[in-house]
Amino acid sequence: MVQNTREAPGPGPLRPLNLPIPISVEEDDGGRPLAVDQKGRQKGRQKSLKIASIDDLWRIDEEWWREKPIARMYYQLTAEGGGRLTVFQDLTDGSWYRQRG
Repeated sequence: MVQNTREAPGPGPLRPLNLPIPISVEEDDGGRPLAVDQKGRQKGRQKSLKIASIDDLWRIDEEWWREKPIARMYYQLTAEGGGRLTVFQDLTDGSWYRQRG
């Protein structure tokens, strides 16, 4: 049996939502995505998605005053076969991520 401590429940630990997932991206000469490699459903298996089109792109520059500012280039993509995804490149270190939403 659980005893009632008479303490009000607190908010608990914070858990960020929609954390970006690191991915590998094949880029064209201009640095835009041509293909995205992400882990498949089977553990450790890579799945490569060829990009049919870049439907939108935008840049975000925020928190420039902090030790690690945010500088990202986002791409809304359509993969061959019709799947859509949003990816971004961290412009401070060049790494790529898939943004879940």
